[in-house]
Amino acid sequence: MRVTALRPDTRAPGCLVIELDGARFASLPEEQVQALELVVDGEVEHERLQRLTYLADVESSYRVAVRMLAARPRAVNEVLRRLRERGHNPSAAAEAVGRLETRGVLDDEEFARHFARVRSARGHGPSRLLTDLLRRGVERRLAERAIEEVLDAEGVDPSAQARALAEKRAGQLGDLPAEVKRRRLLAYLDRRGFRGGDVLGIVSEVVREPEE
Repeated sequence: MRVTALRPDTRAPGCLVIELDGARFASLPEEQVQALELVVDGEVEHERLQRLTYLADVESSYRVAVRMLAARPRAVNEVLRRLRERGHNPSAAAEAVGRLETRGVLDDEEFARHFARVRSARGHGPSRLLTDLLRRGVERRLAERAIEEVLDAEGVDPSAQARALAEKRAGQLGDLPAEVKRRRLLAYLDRRGFRGGDVLGIVSEVVREPEE
């Protein structure tokens, strides 16, 4: 194959669009193009073409990941999984994600804090926060530490939060029998991430047996 054009990429400052045999092949950082010693009208032998293809895969993965993160924060493993699902070369995706981690754009600790802060404000309890973070690939100890730090910093009392949710939900359940209400409240709070003996006590206090 022959290089037929090397021109600045107007959509990606610092990058060059590479054309091979008259067709756009890739857009890469200028220093990578220089390292490959690509020149207009120069031949691209098989070995160099393989390297060029891999670098193009890395750059494509990197740009897709950046767009993902612009939409909302994500965990490292979540980004990797999404890139693979979209058909990106696994090795190239991993290198792109590593570049984002090195630049501080992708950080599981920061993501876990952000996630815990946003979701706790929506009424999600510690168990739900932990389950959701683990599902996104965040390491358990990191997730537990982030949840504890956020709840402490935000002054969130899970017991008070569970009680407020239980009282609101109990009002929505109307005149159901007390035992039915308790079962439904326990299931509701469990889905929200509030579990344990404290929750049982809260539900018992919120839903009392009618006086005879």
